[in-house]
Amino acid sequence: MLETVDFYREILDNLYDGIFFVDKEGCITYWNKGATSLTGYKPSDVQGRNYCDIFQPLDKHGNHLCESDTCPIRRVFNISTLTEVEAYICHKEGHLLPISIRIAPVRHVSQQYVVAVEIHSSSSPRYAMRQRLEELQDMAMHDPLTGIANRRFVEINIGARLEELKRYGFDFSVMFIDADHFKHINDTHGHAVGDRILKMISATIANSLRSFDIIGRWGGEEFIVLLINPKPDNLFKLADRLRKLVEKSALTLESAEVLQVTVSIGATEAKSSDTLDSLVDRADKLMFESKRRGRNRVSIELSH
Repeated sequence: MLETVDFYREILDNLYDGIFFVDKEGCITYWNKGATSLTGYKPSDVQGRNYCDIFQPLDKHGNHLCESDTCPIRRVFNISTLTEVEAYICHKEGHLLPISIRIAPVRHVSQQYVVAVEIHSSSSPRYAMRQRLEELQDMAMHDPLTGIANRRFVEINIGARLEELKRYGFDFSVMFIDADHFKHINDTHGHAVGDRILKMISATIANSLRSFDIIGRWGGEEFIVLLINPKPDNLFKLADRLRKLVEKSALTLESAEVLQVTVSIGATEAKSSDTLDSLVDRADKLMFESKRRGRNRVSIELSH
């Protein structure tokens, strides 16, 4: 029986994106290479630990799945049938990672459960986003630290979107996002940790956008997001969702200290009378209004 289990584990280790086994207590008993590639965690990091403690899975609204009856693995224990759920988990570098979790009971392996984790498929929006980031790198339009678009790329796209708005009425909105107390992080932990925080923020946001939305690094700890054709009444909800997801991200340092960070956001709809400077300046001022109101907030302005 043991040889059979080892045989199937070897297959799983080489065929699938991410697979891990958990026992009835939720502790991880097996971890394949794909899971390491997706999450950054090595088998030695997770073996014998509870998956909820490591990943802190969240639903799309930023609610903790393990703190409620919606825990996907607990649900499988209760109903003993295959379950699929979309969730966010915490990558080893702190950013939140959108995943599809497919959970099935495996009765012939000591009643353990197999959890298959996929970050994307070839037709998913996240795959399209990855392709676009690779294209940005080829065009030298990416930020070398975070891997997202750079300021030049954002400026070009805002200009193009403004032309479309004036000619065809195609709506878009802009978010100006700034990391709170970032200077304190640099002064306390050093610039290397500060760089990791910026990568954590940008990855969490990039992973939470639609494939046709755009995130770019504007400079320093500032980011800009272009939301294409959003519904006006959804602008605050979308911005606040990003704020909450960043707040739930966590970077664990080598010293075991856990760093969390918040962002202040200003969001506004583009107007046909806008220029690049006027639009960015308005979003920037709204971001500072969020700072003035206590940080970790969203301030918006609608044109309608």
